[in-house]
Amino acid sequence: MEKGRIMIVDDEEDILQSFQVILEEEGYSVKTVSDAKEALNILKNEDFDLVLSDMRMPGMTGEEFLIELRKFNKITSFIVMTAYGTIENAVKCMKEGAFHYITKPVNFNDPTVWKLIEEAVEKAKILKENIKLKTELNTMKSDIKFIITNNSAMFNVIEFIKKVAPFDNTVLIYGESGVGKELVARAIHQLSRRKDKPFIAVNCANLSRELVEAELFGYKKGAFTGATQDRKGILEKANGGTVFLDEIGEIPFDMQAKLLRFLEEKEIRRVGDDRPIKVDVRIIAATNRNLKKMIEEGNFRDDLYYRIAGFKIEIPPLRERKDDIPLLINHFIEKYNQKYQKNIRGIKPEALRLLVSYDWPGNVRQLESVISKAIILADDGEFIEENHLDPEIKVSEEKFPFEYSKAKKSYMERFMKTYLGVILSITGGNISQAAKLAKIERQSLQKLLRKHNIDPSKYRKQA
Repeated sequence: MEKGRIMIVDDEEDILQSFQVILEEEGYSVKTVSDAKEALNILKNEDFDLVLSDMRMPGMTGEEFLIELRKFNKITSFIVMTAYGTIENAVKCMKEGAFHYITKPVNFNDPTVWKLIEEAVEKAKILKENIKLKTELNTMKSDIKFIITNNSAMFNVIEFIKKVAPFDNTVLIYGESGVGKELVARAIHQLSRRKDKPFIAVNCANLSRELVEAELFGYKKGAFTGATQDRKGILEKANGGTVFLDEIGEIPFDMQAKLLRFLEEKEIRRVGDDRPIKVDVRIIAATNRNLKKMIEEGNFRDDLYYRIAGFKIEIPPLRERKDDIPLLINHFIEKYNQKYQKNIRGIKPEALRLLVSYDWPGNVRQLESVISKAIILADDGEFIEENHLDPEIKVSEEKFPFEYSKAKKSYMERFMKTYLGVILSITGGNISQAAKLAKIERQSLQKLLRKHNIDPSKYRKQA
């Protein structure tokens, strides 16, 4: 596998030939050029990871060559080769954007020389990968402003949003904490006729149990101690717009009846006031709890559930859409570079591998927090590395394999264990019935069970 593309620029033919042989033996693709102006023309049309250039050449010095190169190419790494007497000029080149310098004659037996070359090539590759990710971020961004995704399941969510947004039906959004339920609610609002009216997000879990009615419906002066003047509630403030009730399962049971009455009658009564006030508000609700189970337990009204669940949207957790992780990382790097006035260039492959491997119990919100802290810890102008990540990320049991064959093997193993577990659960551990369900031979199923170390007896129903 090619390690990277290197261009060698030097007016001495024997150096070009010897360097080419040495570098190609190490797995690099090498192009040699004896004239700096010719090299610039090639670099305008071809992609290289590293330029190794002599400092003193006829017609153009290494420093002049670098200055011209950086006018149109800020990605390709540049190492200048210089004699001991001109190291000062090499340092000037580094100020112009050179990666480093190597003294001539170059000693390829010196491991530090190879380390410089490897790091320079890697830096260019990382920069190119980050540019690629940024391009993908711009092209793969949905046309819904708030949602950044390249995931097929999320694209289905987006298509559903587009269909329900223009209408005033209530929407219930399901999803674990941190998956982006509020972003989906904002997207619905943004695509509706109400987009120029208020959007107010309310976390019902944060509402005081005693004051939840006053917060939602408002109150009249003197309605209770501390009510020194009339005050509009959230629903009245959002008139004409959208109210997002996050964690709706946390609303007290007695308040659920009043919320249902509002949804049915489109009017409110402030605390301490019998006068009804007409309010035109669309309700979007969200929860990470099982509302049907709460209904069975007597903690949530079934009539309210069926009223808010006009349309249901389920947002998959981040662990099920890992193809979104690189896009989200790039988005958060841009966001927090601006916020903290830093210039973090991107993320190194091993750090990215850890983040992709991790299962993200806190979902997108947790990922954003991790990147935000990493931006602070990383040196300005450099890349996020493993040591900039939260310690809990580093203890992930399994690293996501980037190599295709290893990735396929890893995920096939997971799929087979899940699949075999499901059919054995359905058939109570009966191998013959499971084989019939799977439409494969009994012996084939037994072979699969042995291969994946699955004991069917664990699935047998107890008498």
